Amino acid sequence: MANVSQSASLGSIAAYLKLVSDYDESTAMKEAKEVMHNLVTMKQRGFITGWYFDEQGHLELLPSEAVIHKLGND
Repeated sequence: MANVSQSASLGSIAAYLKLVSDYDESTAMKEAKEVMHNLVTMKQRGFITGWYFDEQGHLELLPSEAVIHKLGND
């Protein structure tokens, strides 16, 4: 999974939010766009390399090597 750059799409994030938060379609899409914006921002800043839904349906983030290295030195 280390090469994942993005496997949870805007639509899948909206569907997840609709399911777990009982959002209507419009609210789920609005919230999903905000989540996606934040994920892209974290990727652009070098904090993560990607994101995906795991086998349990949780949205997982893949930390960058720089973040892993920094966390390992604390």
